[in-house]
Parts: sequence; C-alpha cells; structure tokens
Amino acid sequence: MITVRGCSFPEDRYYDVACNVWLKPGEDGLVTLGATSFGVALAGEFIAFVPKPAGMSVDAGRAVGLLEIAKSLVSVRTPVAAVIVDANAAAVADTGLINHDPYHRGWLMRLQIDCWEAARKTMLHDVEIFAAFDAAMALENFSSPSNP
Repeated sequence: MITVRGCSFPEDRYYDVACNVWLKPGEDGLVTLGATSFGVALAGEFIAFVPKPAGMSVDAGRAVGLLEIAKSLVSVRTPVAAVIVDANAAAVADTGLINHDPYHRGWLMRLQIDCWEAARKTMLHDVEIFAAFDAAMALENFSSPSNP
C-alpha cells in the first residue's frame, strides 16, 4: 500500500491522475474501475451514483457515470476506451460504500477494454503513484483526507 498525504493507493491497481480513478484487471478479462481515495476526499460525501447503461461504448476521457455531491455532479471518466459491462449495484444503492471503501466494496464499474496491455502502459503503477499524486495534491493544497 502506498500512502500519499493520508490517502491510500493499493499497489495492485493502475491509476489515472487526471480522471482520479483506479483500474484493476480481473481474471475474467474485465477491468474494474473505481474512485481513488484522493478523489473521494476531494469530493466529500456522495449522495447518488448514476452509472451509464451496460453495453454502452465510451471513448477514453468520457463519462461512464455521474456522482452527485451536495449541489453538484461529478463525472466519472474512464482513461481508456471501453464497453460498460456493469455497474456496482451495491454502490448505487448505498453511495457510502464509495466514500468508505473505494478500493473494495465501493468499486464503480466493470469494463471490457479491447487492448488492456497497451492501455495499462498509459497509467501509473507502483512507485510512479507517489510522485504523481503528491504533485496533484500540491496543486489542490491538499494535506489529508480530514483536511482537504
């Protein structure tokens, strides 16, 4: 586990700083997408999660769903082109899972990515995570999840 300014980043995932999401390939060939603990800390408490429908194709950088916070909406974007396979029904029903367990029970979407091997090379993994998220947090004047 890598920790940056109080936010955790499990090392078994790939990260995109611009979209503030993680991706983790599964044994079934699908890739799970979720929000980073940094993204969750920046957003605050989620009120609703509205995923786009299964079967929909999305281009890299496009929204796969929306997260509602207070009086605004935040787009959940995928850093790679994909087809939406399904959304986490538990997170739709209880958005608190996203806030309190973003890397496990609070995952957001499962995606089919045609060329995962090429896509993963565009994301951060392992030691690259620390410097990239530290720089992003510095831009936000972020010090810890309890003090965004």
